[in-house]
Amino acid sequence: MHNLWIPVVAILVVAGLIFGGQAYSEAERDAHIAELIGERLDSQQPAEISHLARVNKGYGVCGDYALSSDESGRFYYNTATERLALGDAPLYRDNCNNLPE
Repeated sequence: MHNLWIPVVAILVVAGLIFGGQAYSEAERDAHIAELIGERLDSQQPAEISHLARVNKGYGVCGDYALSSDESGRFYYNTATERLALGDAPLYRDNCNNLPE
């Protein structure tokens, strides 16, 4: 019976590493997007992002942003090409217009 615990514990550890690493990389991605939006809008601080939706089989992210200066809007970020589109740009319309409000 003791020999059964070793594979079970190993599987649980590997699963924890995989899912923990994925959550960490998504948090890193979100921080990167917030920083890019802040830089693009000449803000001293990163933007706050919310209402995130993954699009294009996970290669794109649509969402809303807000800056401390009461400026807000929508964005699209392509994770493969690292392109950012703010507001009503064609890249945003092409990828995010079909999302529910």
